[in-house]
Amino acid sequence: MKIKFPINYLETCREVKTDKKVVSLTFDDGPCPQTPAILDVLKKHNVQAAFFVIGRNISGNEEILARTAHEGHLIGNHSFTHTLWFPFFSSAKMLLDLKKNAETISNVTGGQVQWFRPPYGVGNPMVAKAVKKAGYKVMGWSLRSYDTSSNNSGKVVERVKRLLKPGVVILLHDRCPNTPGVVEDIIQHASAKGYEFLRPDILFSSF
Repeated sequence: MKIKFPINYLETCREVKTDKKVVSLTFDDGPCPQTPAILDVLKKHNVQAAFFVIGRNISGNEEILARTAHEGHLIGNHSFTHTLWFPFFSSAKMLLDLKKNAETISNVTGGQVQWFRPPYGVGNPMVAKAVKKAGYKVMGWSLRSYDTSSNNSGKVVERVKRLLKPGVVILLHDRCPNTPGVVEDIIQHASAKGYEFLRPDILFSSF
């Protein structure tokens, strides 16, 4: 059963309720220099994930984004600007921001964006209005790694190991230098425990 939570006015898919050992990986803030190494790890283990990309980071990294889509990962909208002021925009300004990012992504990948993750996970009535007009589904997370708060990759991995359970969606950031190694350790640990990694949109549609 899919679990949705209202996060500050947004109906958000965060995890699924299941006893089956299935989990999902998601990455925010790319594309960036670390992304190819993360893609290498995912390809090595035949794992598909979701990447919520920032539009202003696409310029100069088009090949990385194209590879991400080509290898079967879900590409989501994480806004074009990803500014701290995003939640204070009018809904019309937010919508323009989201459309600009969606067009930038589509120009590189040829695909249409269906999922959105709010910058910093912040929602309000204006964000909800813009998302509704854009027709997006909203994806959150249920296991936050806190990889942006710690340079100690061991602590990040241990947190994920400790909180890992069936149906969770794990939040990571491809801009963090240690993320490729963290992903390797998480996948190895979870696989040894009998977990299967599903792309999150597939996870949500399967339970």
